[in-house]
Amino acid sequence: MKRMIDVLIFLAAIYLFSCSALYFLQDKLIFFPPVPIKDVYQSVRQNEISFLINDELRHGWKINVDPVKNKTILYFGGNAEDVVYLNDEAKEFKVRQMISVNHPGYGKSIGTPSQENFYKNALDVYDQVINEYQLRSDEIIVVGRSLGSSVATYLAANRNIAGLILITPFDSIENMAAKQYKFFPVRYLLKHPFPTMDYINKVKYPVLMMAAEKDEIIPDEHLKQLYLFAGKNNKLIQYAGVGHNTIQTHHNYYNEINNFIGSL
Repeated sequence: MKRMIDVLIFLAAIYLFSCSALYFLQDKLIFFPPVPIKDVYQSVRQNEISFLINDELRHGWKINVDPVKNKTILYFGGNAEDVVYLNDEAKEFKVRQMISVNHPGYGKSIGTPSQENFYKNALDVYDQVINEYQLRSDEIIVVGRSLGSSVATYLAANRNIAGLILITPFDSIENMAAKQYKFFPVRYLLKHPFPTMDYINKVKYPVLMMAAEKDEIIPDEHLKQLYLFAGKNNKLIQYAGVGHNTIQTHHNYYNEINNFIGSL
């Protein structure tokens, strides 16, 4: 009997240790902030922008595309993405310009990665961009990819925009983590739930969701759950033959985005 009690105590200790490890290591499991690559940054330095938000530097890029167009894309990247590479991709979009600022702690942006900081930063960046470049809210299309799709949705639920594009989105990190770590009280341990589904039905503007049919990172159920929470004014497209990080290689990817932009 005593041996059984000792085993149970040992197993309980391991379980509590594992819960503690998940809690204290979750930032490293969720956020993968990229380090600036000097040569890449140097090659597109003409498009660099920076400003202070609450005494912290925010760094990003303003890329002119077509002066005849009247729309501006405000872009939020994924959890391991440095938005500097938007400089190469911008030419594919039929807009006047693209603006993107790295999340706090990403690239040259100062700060600590967290859900709270990412969400607040999105509102601050939007306000800064509106004032700095004298844009109207109905000229701004918010785009978010992967983790940035939750940030973009939060922004769209709290500011006026023209439309919202979500690339490889999900319902919440909380739901995905609870599915992956079934034997742990994830909902009580998680500091960064990124509850996209809590905000998607508060978005009053057209929404385009784009996903890979065989996304190797976001299970299909977490995409479909988000779609169910969305309002009526939204469209979901899933592409075959591409993955979470290669969706942009589908032959119809940019056409679909540009058609959506043209409809706004």
